[in-house]
Amino acid sequence: MAKPSINAITIDSLKNRNSLEGEFIVLNGKDLANLFSKPDSFKTKFYTLLTVENGAGKLLIDHEIYELKKNRVFFVDYNQVFRFSEVENFAGEAVLFTRSFYNLIYTGNRKIKNDTAFSDLPPMMDFSKTDFTNFRHGISDIKKEFESAALLNKEIICLMLKVSMLKFIRKTNNADYINFKTNRKNSHIEQFKNLIEVHFKDLKRTSDYAKYLAISANYLNALVKEKLDISAENLIQNRVILEAERLLLNTDLSVTEISFELGFSDKSHFGKYFKKISGESPNIFRKKFQNQHLHFREDLN
Repeated sequence: MAKPSINAITIDSLKNRNSLEGEFIVLNGKDLANLFSKPDSFKTKFYTLLTVENGAGKLLIDHEIYELKKNRVFFVDYNQVFRFSEVENFAGEAVLFTRSFYNLIYTGNRKIKNDTAFSDLPPMMDFSKTDFTNFRHGISDIKKEFESAALLNKEIICLMLKVSMLKFIRKTNNADYINFKTNRKNSHIEQFKNLIEVHFKDLKRTSDYAKYLAISANYLNALVKEKLDISAENLIQNRVILEAERLLLNTDLSVTEISFELGFSDKSHFGKYFKKISGESPNIFRKKFQNQHLHFREDLN
């Protein structure tokens, strides 16, 4: 029988783990690898910041495979599917936290607000030896505070976590993050992205989202093109295709079942939509990546 969907996993659902009210936890990197080295697929309902101090192995995030390398830092977003393989002598730290925990203290600076700062961050950054040592010290301080259970530790951890995330963001050297300025245009784009996350299965037209934002579809499209260099429709389509790829690679659902899961009226409509964006049919995509990841999956069993 086909798996109906990708299971969601929360910090609370990590058995026998002490966390801060199910919103924050620090794990040894090896423990995280053991938790996510199973063939079952999970969407995480938290952010993961992972440092690699030593060892080797592979980390699959959605359909991309990355090497575990010394001085490398990973950031896994909400709803991404990830798992480890071929892990050897892995040492590192993993910080798992929710949106609400990160926003426990809002400084008034939107660069630090998670729905702004974390948008489209790369999943991996390589640090120099010196920069990685400094970054690791910050994570170590967070871990010590977490283990202390001292007064106001949640608030202190939240502030230290913001510093670590800002260091990761700075490392991207992306002007869109670093030079972010709060204005009405950026606010509309943030809201648009958030709405897509909620409604991409049932709303696929720019005009549907423009109504939520009380602006015209043409204006919304112009804002997105100005800021992101793609159309508003493309942004919606990319989110739908991302979810389709996750379901194709991580479940046994048929293409017909996936089409209904994503709000399409029939398999044919979904197939044309998928091919238009990705350049190949859902079945070809699935077969191609199943072959590519065969050894990865075999290593998990």
